[in-house]
Amino acid sequence: MAQAFTAEQREHIRGRLICGARRFALNPGPQKTSLEMLTGEAGISKSSFYKFFESKEQLFLIVADDWERQVISQALHTLAEKPDRSDRQRAADMILAAFTSIHEMGIARFLMEDLPRLIESAPEGRVRERYLSSSERIFATMKEAHIRFSVPDETVLSIIRMLYLSVLHIRQIGPSYFPALHALVEGAFLRLIP
Repeated sequence: MAQAFTAEQREHIRGRLICGARRFALNPGPQKTSLEMLTGEAGISKSSFYKFFESKEQLFLIVADDWERQVISQALHTLAEKPDRSDRQRAADMILAAFTSIHEMGIARFLMEDLPRLIESAPEGRVRERYLSSSERIFATMKEAHIRFSVPDETVLSIIRMLYLSVLHIRQIGPSYFPALHALVEGAFLRLIP
């Protein structure tokens, strides 16, 4: 007979599964994380896992969604701190806050490599359209903040993607990464925003 969980136990177990998925998402990564690793973390059987999530991929997508919300929240926080700045300054602040957040959380590799695979494995139509790339979310947030660009949206999005890819190479670039990123972002937005 299947084990019944109280509401309190369900909440606790769900939290443990999400906490374990956060840790395993970074190392060894979603593909190398087994269901046994996740259920062992939560102290439940493999069959009980499916009382909480449809799949391991769904669990990792929940973690990804939470991380991306945190990144966007940081970008929005910079807008709230300095509402009277120009569109150019606001856009640069948002990019720098988002990239700094991604770096500090240590999730760049996950967002660039693992998240697209997870989205690809998601059921057609149900989950895929809900997930944007981090670059697209940052761009959408800029548009929601009414930042107007003087070039086509595709150009702005491509520049954000190029800058975003640089986050993966922080170690190779070294300690000058953030000053260089700051200079690149400010230079880019001089041309992109009237």
